[in-house]
Amino acid sequence: MVEGLIPVSAAENADQAQRGSAAAKVQRGGKRRPMDNSFMVGLSAQQVLQKRMDTTANNLANMTTAGFTDEHLVTRDLTEKPAAASDSPNDISFADAWMLQRDFSTGPIEQTGNALDFAIEGEGFFAVQSAAGQAYTRDGRFSLDAEGQIVTRNGEPVLGESGPIKLNPTGGSVSVSREGSISQDGQIVGALRVSTFQTPSALEKVGDNLWLATDEQPTPATDARVVSGFVEGSNVNAVKELTDMIEISRAYTSVAKMIQQSDELRGTSIDKLARVR
Repeated sequence: MVEGLIPVSAAENADQAQRGSAAAKVQRGGKRRPMDNSFMVGLSAQQVLQKRMDTTANNLANMTTAGFTDEHLVTRDLTEKPAAASDSPNDISFADAWMLQRDFSTGPIEQTGNALDFAIEGEGFFAVQSAAGQAYTRDGRFSLDAEGQIVTRNGEPVLGESGPIKLNPTGGSVSVSREGSISQDGQIVGALRVSTFQTPSALEKVGDNLWLATDEQPTPATDARVVSGFVEGSNVNAVKELTDMIEISRAYTSVAKMIQQSDELRGTSIDKLARVR
């Protein structure tokens, strides 16, 4: 299993920081009120649980998407000093969405019978030419465009060792060797460029099952093997995702009740103070 830890995007981090600041430091006259502690702990937990639910729902939505990699949110605790007037001597922990963990292990290899469907056995990615530059994918559901180029389902040219791979649209049968060499009518016309990365975190997800290399250059996937007439299915475990979704939902409900109880206690305390005055 190959796993990558991917930081939550800059936009998400900024949003998290803004909400986390509000959650950790709701202030009045520059100091957090004691009764805000439990409320803000609960609020930070709800924000993280919502992100976990979004990630789990996205996994389930893509359980039939070829080459999709399972994702899970990694969380951490951030500590804050309690409110100045609090009786608690201990720091207070707030939940924080930290990293996306992506599982790059191979999904099930499923037979399609289409000669232009390819799957990679082992580590590696097909190289394609996208609008954002050279990109990588494990989704091998390819076809021919009007010019005879092998393209992805979204029309991006699939790259070989010497650029886009072209076939004769009216030519004969197509075959591919385990090393990725593509032949038509018994003649080699190109070789799929299959690349690998030492650290999966070097890849940035850009949508449509495509990844961009950011901090690391690809190397040839010499140990990978290409099979024709098959595609790699999603490596999402539906049973596990459904179990996680139930667990997250129950946790969210529990936190919501805690916040409600804290709010009710706050209201009761305010009423009592009003009567005293």
